[in-house]
Amino acid sequence: MRVDRLRGRSLLIAGDVAAFVVFGLIGLASHEKSVDLATVARSMLVFPVVWLALSPLLGTLSDRAARGDSPVARLVAAWLIAGPMALVGRAIVFDRELFNAFFVIALVGNGLFLAAWRAIYNRWISRRMREAA
Repeated sequence: MRVDRLRGRSLLIAGDVAAFVVFGLIGLASHEKSVDLATVARSMLVFPVVWLALSPLLGTLSDRAARGDSPVARLVAAWLIAGPMALVGRAIVFDRELFNAFFVIALVGNGLFLAAWRAIYNRWISRRMREAA
């Protein structure tokens, strides 16, 4: 039982980070920017760092989430806290303007990618649990 929770959390972490990376790579490709360490750090690194740092407070990696029982709406509410914090951190660390088109695009885009991933995860886990029962 413990291994399943650990496995579920690990999968959630991997999927969350992948959602941020995929969204970031799409953004970089749409602006025809090179993909180097500085660009990746500036464009997408702060989002998973803040998201994972806040996850214990927001419950995004809880047992409930690992079981696929956490509604996507709860994840969106958590993102509405973590997303702006990540954008503020990005503005401070990389000396970027805070309120611009990127703010809205990153907040909405990353949120949609996270929500889509978590909806897929919840459905997959629910199906696995029904089959195991």
